[in-house]
Amino acid sequence: MRRATAAEVNDVKVRAASVFKDRDDFPEEPISSLKPEKTLYWSAPQGGRLLVPVTVRFKGISNAYCRLVTVENTEAVPVLVDVPMDVNADTCRGFHDVRYLDINGDGKLDIAASMSVKANSFEGYIDQIVVYLSNGDKPGGYCYSATASRNLEPAVMGSTDKVRQALDRERKRLGIAQFDCAQ
Repeated sequence: MRRATAAEVNDVKVRAASVFKDRDDFPEEPISSLKPEKTLYWSAPQGGRLLVPVTVRFKGISNAYCRLVTVENTEAVPVLVDVPMDVNADTCRGFHDVRYLDINGDGKLDIAASMSVKANSFEGYIDQIVVYLSNGDKPGGYCYSATASRNLEPAVMGSTDKVRQALDRERKRLGIAQFDCAQ
C-alpha cells in the first residue's frame, strides 16, 4: 500500500470541500469541518486513486455525513462515491476501524469500515459497516457494495485479517457477483 504524503492529504482536504458544496443532496450551508481519516492510501502502488473516507459537518446542521471521496491524481477533481438512500450515512459521527484490502481480487485496494451512526430504535449510536469496492465503470472508480456491507459484523472489524476471512467466507457462500455495486 502506498501512503499519501502530508502534502497530498492537505491538498485533497481543501479540494474535497468543493465536492460537497456543489451537490444538491447536501445542505447549502458552508462546511464547518471536513475531517479525512488520519492515514490515507492510494488504491494501487503506481497510479490508482487516493481513497479519502471523510466526515463532513455543515454550519447550522446537527448531524454529519460520512462518505468516500476518491481523487485520481493531484490535478483531478475529487469524486464523491454515492451510497443508496437507505444507508444511514447522514447521521454519522465518523469512521473507525478503516481496513484497506483487495476484496474483489483486481489488485486495487478496497475499503471496509465502521461508521458510528445514530440508532433508529433507541437513543444512542451503533456501528454500521460500509464496504467500497474498486470498479472502473463507476464514477470515481469505486462503488458501495450493499451485500458485502450487510455480511460483515462489527466484531470482525478490529483486524484486517478477520475482515478478509469473513468476506472470503461470504464471497464463497454467495459468489463474487453478489459483491457487485449497489444500484
